[in-house]
Amino acid sequence: IYETMAEAGQEISGEVLREVELKIDIRSATILVIPKSDEIQDKNMPRNLHNAAELFLRVGMVDAAENVKRNVADLLDIYSANPDGKSNFHVGRGVVCWACGHCGIPKGGANQKGNNIKDDLHKITPGPCNKCGETEQVNWLKVTQPVDATNTKKEELPWIETPPLSEEEMKKKKEAQLLAKRKEVEEQVKRALEERERKNL
Repeated sequence: IYETMAEAGQEISGEVLREVELKIDIRSATILVIPKSDEIQDKNMPRNLHNAAELFLRVGMVDAAENVKRNVADLLDIYSANPDGKSNFHVGRGVVCWACGHCGIPKGGANQKGNNIKDDLHKITPGPCNKCGETEQVNWLKVTQPVDATNTKKEELPWIETPPLSEEEMKKKKEAQLLAKRKEVEEQVKRALEERERKNL
């Protein structure tokens, strides 16, 4: 289910600045990019998030492509776990940001216009991006899945994401990461000392 794409950075004085091999889940093609009214006839406009990731790689925006990959993976992981509707998730309609590649529910959350599936998205301005705050280079997304084996009919699903950590939760997470790192370093030092003692015997 993965398509491997390689993207190399530009060369300066014979040195490659960055080379990235990025595996993009081809199921990201089921998440459609809704063009704005002035973009409908634009043949270069990405039609889905797989196209979006390809475009980011093509123009050297590797971090943005990685954001698309990560956000899509998070969404698909939630759906694969069959969410029960009781878990603490944010549910709404997603947007893709062309400035940073973030995909997710825009700032303002699920209570704003555009998060009702019946809303006419061509009349509602998407965004802003919940990561970088971009307001112009943003498009609505439509998560779809086939209704039958013919793949001709598709139903729309909401965008689901885990809410961001609070400041307190973020602080606890960082403290736990630091503690784990400290234990790892202490273990490495202990092993190194034991190895030195064995060599001195």
